[in-house]
Amino acid sequence: LVNKTFYHFTNDDKLWRAALLRQLAIPERYHIWHTGLRRLLPLDHPMEDDACLLEEVRKYLGEYITHKDIYKKVVTRHLKFEAPMFLMPCSVTIGEMYGLHLFEPRYRLMIRELMDACEDPRAARNGELIRPGRTEDGVLQPPLLIHFCLPQHLRAGAMACLVQVVWCRTYEQETADVQLMPIAWVRLDSVWCRRDQGDLFYAKAMRI
Repeated sequence: LVNKTFYHFTNDDKLWRAALLRQLAIPERYHIWHTGLRRLLPLDHPMEDDACLLEEVRKYLGEYITHKDIYKKVVTRHLKFEAPMFLMPCSVTIGEMYGLHLFEPRYRLMIRELMDACEDPRAARNGELIRPGRTEDGVLQPPLLIHFCLPQHLRAGAMACLVQVVWCRTYEQETADVQLMPIAWVRLDSVWCRRDQGDLFYAKAMRI
């Protein structure tokens, strides 16, 4: 009886809606959850009032989707995520753009795959507007990478910076100049390496 009662609670959509609204109501969590919900809408979707954001998401995705499904998408695709890593100690500040020239084979591969996932890869890699693509389950996916910039050991639990590629121009042999915007600090959950691709590192991480 107790198990059935808890099962009923965990599938009560009114409670999941309340949980989403509670996350949006917490000042320290608002930006993360607001951005995560926006990624479920089209890039140019008009929004007049943040108060109706959750209703707009449900309207766009269809009435068949539950608030539990929405909560799960934000957690698994936005709060927690997987991304390639760029390794170089330096100082970065959230909201302050900086540029890099990518020439190592592993980073040429990284930028090529990030641009290929955009809505228009040709435009994205040639200095034009970068329009994010979408994941298989419909979540807007900007070209993101993790910059491991702090002087610490690369391991689970370490801190790093999540950055978005906002401009890219590739040249012969696929070297590239990029402009990057730091958008969040993250904590690494796990790290692994593609040895067959010049030691390109990847990480699962969580926004903090």
